[in-house]
Amino acid sequence: MTRRGFFKRLLSGILGLGALIFIDGCMAPLISAAARDKAAGDPWQCMNCGHLTRSKDDLSGTRCPRCTRRMLVRISEAEMAAELKKLDA
Repeated sequence: MTRRGFFKRLLSGILGLGALIFIDGCMAPLISAAARDKAAGDPWQCMNCGHLTRSKDDLSGTRCPRCTRRMLVRISEAEMAAELKKLDA
């Protein structure tokens, strides 16, 4: 192996490892399992990716499980119904 080949392999390995660490392959679905269940709590939507969920806890300031940004906002039941209808179609 030449010096150039060694450095190419080393650089490829470092970049490949970095890609595995920073690229998350597991992404939450756009509509959570609890989104349709009104007994699960208040409706919440991420203003970045549109993730819909429900929770009895206050989710303001917590990270979205889909895009990991702190953009969860409480929405009304009418808005939740409209979003679910739009996404199911």
